[in-house]
Amino acid sequence: MMKGEQQKVVHPGTKKEKVNAFITLLYPYNGIKFNMTGKTRNSVDFINHLRNIKRYVLKRKVKRFILVIVNASFHVSKKTKRYMETQSNWLTVLYLPKRSPFLNPVETKVNRNLKKDVCANYFYETKEELVCCMQKYLRRIGCWPKI
Repeated sequence: MMKGEQQKVVHPGTKKEKVNAFITLLYPYNGIKFNMTGKTRNSVDFINHLRNIKRYVLKRKVKRFILVIVNASFHVSKKTKRYMETQSNWLTVLYLPKRSPFLNPVETKVNRNLKKDVCANYFYETKEELVCCMQKYLRRIGCWPKI
């Protein structure tokens, strides 16, 4: 660009579309299970994520799956709790203390790097392009660093 001129970046304006993901770290397999959702995260989306985890657990003949989660509204809703109670034959749920993101390895190991490497300071033409890049990133890292 010429001296004294500033490069113009074309963008769609202030319209910010969100993409949410449910991410579960699978120990001791060091794998990642994730589901992309729409603009919000709700109980229905979380229950669908649990169903995907159940398929994973049954396929590998895991006897007990311990799920450690935060106290997000969709984790503690009546609908979610009812579903998790019906899955007690394979699922045990432990809740992290409130306001303690440093205890959540998904936040410290995956989300922080995902935001830094894929989301921050990047421009995507469409929401689908962002979702595609997020999925590629999560599949590429495939397994997470040892805690």
